[in-house]
Amino acid sequence: MDFAHVLVMILMAVSLSAAAGLRAFLPLFAISLLSSTGYITLASGFSWLTSTEAVVVFGLAVVLEVAADKIPGLDNALDATGLVVKPLAAALLSSSLITGMDPLLAMVLGLIIGGTVAGTVHFGKAQLRAGSTVLTAGFGNPVISVVEDGISVLGTTLGILLPALVGVLVIGGLFLLGRRIMRRSRKGITAEVISADGEVVGETDAHSLS
Repeated sequence: MDFAHVLVMILMAVSLSAAAGLRAFLPLFAISLLSSTGYITLASGFSWLTSTEAVVVFGLAVVLEVAADKIPGLDNALDATGLVVKPLAAALLSSSLITGMDPLLAMVLGLIIGGTVAGTVHFGKAQLRAGSTVLTAGFGNPVISVVEDGISVLGTTLGILLPALVGVLVIGGLFLLGRRIMRRSRKGITAEVISADGEVVGETDAHSLS
C-alpha cells in the first residue's frame, strides 16, 4: 500500500466532502465527469460512476439543487433533507476515492469521512441560513446561496487540484467549528444560581440542579 497516495486521496475526500456539505451533487458530478475521462481512478466497485448516465444524472441534480436553493421556503426544505442526503452523497464520494487500501476498510473510512465532514459543514450552513431567514424574512437567502455556490465550486476545484493543502485547511476549519459548537453547548447547559433576593451569585451546571 502506497501510504502517500492513500493519504492524498483521503485528503481529497475530506476536501470534496466539505464541498458536498454545501452542494451535495456538485462534487459527485465533478468526480463522475473526471473519472469518465480517465483523469481520476476510482476504487473498485465504483466504475458505474464513470458511465455517461451517471454524469448526466448528477449534472441534472446539480442544476436542480442550485436552482431550488434560490427559492425562499424551498431552500429551508432542502436544508432539512440535506441532513441525510449530503452525508450520504459525501460518503459515496469518499469511498469511491480511497484507492490502494483494503476495499472494506476504504468503505468504512469513506463513510466516516463523508458523513462527519459533510454533516458538520451542512450544520453550520443551516444555522447561518436559519439566521438569515429570521433577519431578512428569507429574502437574503438567495444571496447567501450564490455565495455558497461559489465556495462549493472553488472548494471542489481546489480539492481536486490541491487535495493535500485544501484537506488540511478543511480539517483545521472543522476543528475550530467543532470547538465553537462545543462552547455553545456548554453555555446552553449552565444555569445561573440566584440568591433569595434575586441577585446572581454564580453559575453551575444545569445537570447538578436536577
